[in-house]
Amino acid sequence: MKTPIQIRFSDVDMARHVHNAVYLHWFELARMALLREVVPPVNDWRTEGLILAHNEIDYARPVHLNDTIEAEAWCSKVGTKSFEISYAIHRIDNHAGICATGKCVMVSFNYVVNALSLIHISEPTRPY
Repeated sequence: MKTPIQIRFSDVDMARHVHNAVYLHWFELARMALLREVVPPVNDWRTEGLILAHNEIDYARPVHLNDTIEAEAWCSKVGTKSFEISYAIHRIDNHAGICATGKCVMVSFNYVVNALSLIHISEPTRPY
């Protein structure tokens, strides 16, 4: 799942590139786009939800205010009570390439019984 990203002026730090913490926001946008595709729309998030248990980022090249980028997210690993989402931030303008990669671990949680729960996600796939 690819999500276009609009770089805001406030994303840029004094070094004139996007601040490192902003990448987590971009990963969240991509993650939510992916989850909208795989979680049934009738899911009651108050009883059965997901907890973000781990985040990691590897920076490869800086992103600047005028770059054109997109965030990609895909399910890279599935367990019984958790799954991993992998990410890539792609520059898609004249200087195309991967700017950052990352991953997170999402844990399925039942808020009614206050315990981890089994997940119902198919095998990991990347759209291409």
